[in-house]
Amino acid sequence: MATKLFISLLLICFCSLLSSSTASNHDHQIDYWCNKTPNPEPCKYFMKQNPKHFAPQQKSDFRKLAIELSMQRAHTALSHNKGLGSKCRDEKERAAWADCLGLYEDTIVELNHTLDSNTKCTDFDAQTWLSTALTNLETCKAGFKDFGVSDFMLPLMSNNVSKLIRNSLALKDNASSNPPQTYNDGFPSWVKTGDRKLLQASSSTSNLVVAQDGSGNHRTIKAALDAAAKRSGSGRFVIRIKSGVYRENLDIGKNLKNIMLVGDGLKNTIITGSRSVGGGSTTFNSATVAGWLEWDGNFALNTLYYGEYRNSGPGASTSGRVKWRGYRVITSATEASRFTVANFIAGRSWLPATGVPFTSGL
Repeated sequence: MATKLFISLLLICFCSLLSSSTASNHDHQIDYWCNKTPNPEPCKYFMKQNPKHFAPQQKSDFRKLAIELSMQRAHTALSHNKGLGSKCRDEKERAAWADCLGLYEDTIVELNHTLDSNTKCTDFDAQTWLSTALTNLETCKAGFKDFGVSDFMLPLMSNNVSKLIRNSLALKDNASSNPPQTYNDGFPSWVKTGDRKLLQASSSTSNLVVAQDGSGNHRTIKAALDAAAKRSGSGRFVIRIKSGVYRENLDIGKNLKNIMLVGDGLKNTIITGSRSVGGGSTTFNSATVAGWLEWDGNFALNTLYYGEYRNSGPGASTSGRVKWRGYRVITSATEASRFTVANFIAGRSWLPATGVPFTSGL
């Protein structure tokens, strides 16, 4: 009897030691990978609290876990802060709160895209969706900070979701570990063969043509997008935009899928935000952070952030700009740097591998 009891205790101790050893190894692996990210501390903390806590051996496994973790935290943040609407102290806070919740919902959609196996998500697609998700949250944060209501939204923003998404972006293999970008028929190698042929033959395969001179189906891009939204099916829909300067603010929502806009060349088809001011129109030659026209009446005009920095060209004079509360001329390089490729979408960590030319700073 004593011998059986001794063996039982020995097995319990052995299993306990084994469990402790396994947990320790898991934590070591988590620490190893998290230390390779820009924000290791929230990575370690939430990873070790994660029900799917395991020891990933490959970067790709850990990256998927990091995206899943970002999704969990985004859902938690959205759930916890839906109740803040009743605590808003004025209409400005209520409008900003509503904008932020909408941006969090969009972020969850973008994160879902990267994890949904049915979307056939490529690495390039994943980085695009992750950067969009990060931009949503930074837009929310900037709006509350610049309108002086950061204290109200502190619970919504202090959830580390942005840091976790940045970690996911940074876990993509950078340019130094990828082969040099190659080109086929003038297109980067990540452009699929079917898409390349479609672009090359766009003039004859377009579903709609936009032309300001009336030679197409529509005179404005917005009209073509409205028509595309009413189409049946969800197949690729190509809109060719003929040469011209189109002063339109375009909003292609997440429900308008599989749209391809093809112009007549970089210097021929130009799309720019515009607003008629003092008898003339203003055009821009240099991330501006927003458009000029109201998208939906007065919606969000009190909570948007619209900054321009060191503009040049015929429309660069700021003497006749709009009087929206959120508009400002940025004179500080420090403030402007918040919206650079490096800081706004963590571009240095993933854009080099795509072969897309970019400037990381000002």
